[in-house]
Amino acid sequence: MAKMLRAYAPLFAHAYVVADNPDDLAHLGAPVIAHALSGERWNVALYTAALAAPTEKVLCLDTEVASWVSGDILRLLVRESRGYDIAVAMRHGTREPGCAVYARLLLSALRAAGDRKESSVNDLWAGSRTRFVEMEAAGLGNMEQPEPQEVDPVSGRPSVSGGMFQHLTPRIRRFMEAVPYPVVSFVGKKKTGKTTVLVRVVTEMVARGYRVAIIKHDQHGFDADVPGTDTYRLREAGAIVTGISSPDKQMWIVVTQRESGLMGLIGKVDEPVDLVITEGFKRQDAPKIEVARRERSENLICSQDELIGVVSDMTFDFLTVPQMDLNDTSGICDLLETAFLRRPGGQSAPIERFGP
Repeated sequence: MAKMLRAYAPLFAHAYVVADNPDDLAHLGAPVIAHALSGERWNVALYTAALAAPTEKVLCLDTEVASWVSGDILRLLVRESRGYDIAVAMRHGTREPGCAVYARLLLSALRAAGDRKESSVNDLWAGSRTRFVEMEAAGLGNMEQPEPQEVDPVSGRPSVSGGMFQHLTPRIRRFMEAVPYPVVSFVGKKKTGKTTVLVRVVTEMVARGYRVAIIKHDQHGFDADVPGTDTYRLREAGAIVTGISSPDKQMWIVVTQRESGLMGLIGKVDEPVDLVITEGFKRQDAPKIEVARRERSENLICSQDELIGVVSDMTFDFLTVPQMDLNDTSGICDLLETAFLRRPGGQSAPIERFGP
């Protein structure tokens, strides 16, 4: 269990253990939740896990899956759960109840299941919007083999100690090791088209199945609320924190006296995401992709030891990092996958395709 926590907890914003003997597992260094129902029925742990979840869905792992599960499988399962109440991994044609995603809206069904003597998890699956995800069909069939790509043994992400990150300044590599998600900042001078590039990149990354978070820097200040609304009036009355929530979205506005650093902002991302992309924050320590346009300036604002790539309508002969055209959205996304995300089966895009 400790090995699974070290390997997979960093992939998600929240991780905890469900057990009937929480005191015996205090050494794990993670929250341990006691069973919320009595008895030893199959639904007890699932109900407890869903009840404790701070998000709308919870990924449940049994220790029995440790021999074959991987970070890629978990990411795939989370992605495939969209639009369903349950997503269950299938391995060699066998359904794996110990590796599945459940929605919190199933709480009533999970609790009631324990009252029916003959009920089983199959009954729950049959009565819910359930998706069974074949690992082999997704290119994850050979799960007993180690993944060839060099990755960090704890986070499961590409290692920052070598490869395309070895030229980065130590402070950036330290940042990359400290953050809970892969983070990249798109930077550049004003009016270079950063947002236009990012809109296309986000669209493409989502189409490839990734969950993306965006954080934008605004050095001039902003107001996301609408004058005349209830939340606007309450904030004008002096509320320091104003929130609004609906079934499909939520928003928080926090009045601060000092601007938060990028590390602190990333810590506020409490939904499971594959990648955090920021626009701006050129003075912060995240690895960067610079967007440059000839009509704006022929010079870059970043040194090469901060960059993993450049997106531009120019070519810079002195650079050794990948360079892509402003309209090469697929190339930019391939770079992000190669640098920060492992493709199913541990495969990555060939770095040789990038260059001036």
